[in-house]
Amino acid sequence: MAKSKVAATGSGYIGEIMVHKISREVGVVESVLEAQAGWPPEITLKLKDGSLKKGKLSDFREASREQKKQFPPPEG
Repeated sequence: MAKSKVAATGSGYIGEIMVHKISREVGVVESVLEAQAGWPPEITLKLKDGSLKKGKLSDFREASREQKKQFPPPEG
């Protein structure tokens, strides 16, 4: 069964592999600040090098199949 994601609130995105649209850096969604009172959801993306990228959900897109294959699987 697929994970349910809601773009309007940002719920369901934790653990997803996404790409920062401007820098094209790939990472895993580490946290989501859900949308409230007209503000868009904000996510924190953890990149391969361990650094973080923060921004609105609209600043990111889902990774392609090739980008997902290149990203290391989650530890644990």
